[in-house]
Amino acid sequence: MKARLTAILLTFLALIATPAIARIDVTLDAESLNGLLESMAPDQVKVGLSAGSSVTIRMEDLRVIRFDPTAGPHGGVMTSLRLLVPELGIDMPVEPLLALDILPTTGGRKASFLRFEKVVLKLPMTGAVDVASLLPPLGLMPDAGWIVNSARGKVRVRPNLVDAVTGTKNIRLGFTLELESAEP
Repeated sequence: MKARLTAILLTFLALIATPAIARIDVTLDAESLNGLLESMAPDQVKVGLSAGSSVTIRMEDLRVIRFDPTAGPHGGVMTSLRLLVPELGIDMPVEPLLALDILPTTGGRKASFLRFEKVVLKLPMTGAVDVASLLPPLGLMPDAGWIVNSARGKVRVRPNLVDAVTGTKNIRLGFTLELESAEP
């Protein structure tokens, strides 16, 4: 009886000492993702060349065309954008594939990114050139926490990415939310 009471007491203490965890799914359809892409994608990227010179790659009008669940382990997104390299007189529409990636971050956590997989420029002198490696990955959701005022005081909420899946009409990101008191 004493061992059973001790086990129940230890279980109860573990439950109240451990932060609460909740699961949420965030679904991004084309319209929602277009809104995010507008704020996530840089307007321009400086690319260093030899002898200290550089060129600027500008990206304009990045839009979702369709979702592709077969593009890699987590799927991807076909997009359209206008790519400009003013120093070279390049101004052309392209349809890059953005692959959905999950990468580890600090503390065993994960973050989701859209990575330019294929961005082909068709140039008259050199032919097709893939510039995807020159463009930065786009972080989908922040790997940060926030503090929320609740009826029981301040609560710290930390999202932790569990999975990311591309469907035919959207991207679904699954998170656990760790909740713990933020009171001193």
